[in-house]
Amino acid sequence: MSYLKYCRPIAISIGILLLNAFAIDSATAGETIAIIDRQTPKPGLGLDIGLDPIIPALPTKRMAVSQSSTNTKESAGIGVSAKVGTLGIGVEVAKSLTPQFDARLGFNFGNISANRTDSGVNYDAQLNFSSIQLVGDYYPFTSSGFRITGGLVAQNNRFAVTGKPSNNGVYTIDGNQFSASNVGTLSGEYKYGNSIAPYIGIGIGKSSNEGFGFNADLGVMFAGSPKVSLTASNSAFNNNPITRAQLDNQARQTENDLKGFNIYPVLSIGLSYGF
Repeated sequence: MSYLKYCRPIAISIGILLLNAFAIDSATAGETIAIIDRQTPKPGLGLDIGLDPIIPALPTKRMAVSQSSTNTKESAGIGVSAKVGTLGIGVEVAKSLTPQFDARLGFNFGNISANRTDSGVNYDAQLNFSSIQLVGDYYPFTSSGFRITGGLVAQNNRFAVTGKPSNNGVYTIDGNQFSASNVGTLSGEYKYGNSIAPYIGIGIGKSSNEGFGFNADLGVMFAGSPKVSLTASNSAFNNNPITRAQLDNQARQTENDLKGFNIYPVLSIGLSYGF
């Protein structure tokens, strides 16, 4: 192995030439030469040369990706919303079924009151909201919160009016005037014909997205032709065949006046939180 005696200085010389060619500073060059010197077999050692790597191994990207993926929490795709609009105060739950389709189940309730006086009769009016809606949202653009909505609304919305007469109050029923003392309290109720109404509309917002969000709906509910009933508190007036027929005629006239209001506008805004 006498030729190894000459290989060692040759290898060191080649290393110095390469370092000078790449313009490495002298301190780094000295350290590198020392490494080469240690890795070069010495005379008399035979073939037992060092095998330690000069550059330590770096961690693989696969391991980093694997660790990162284990720390990622997957969204449940469920959101809850509180809203207010023409259907009253609402609470709903949304569930993401696909990236472009959500389902929502909502409950609406509440009431609005008003008061007015006409012909000596004080009228108290109250609109009562009560509905359950099941709708589906289609998002045509995955990068946008714009949605097209369709579904059904089980509704029992009612408009009630109660006439409370004064001493000289007069009711006008079916074109005839009756003193309030003969009629007593007159109660009327207005409700829509379809207890289950189709709904179609548009909106913005995706309640099933993780975190807080804003949402709004604009659409129409096909509520059906209104139904009206009138009842007098004085049983003698209410049950008399003649006056009872006049009460029913007045109710039919009111229905006819309102028959164009079979479509109910739906407008709502709300805040949501998704998990």
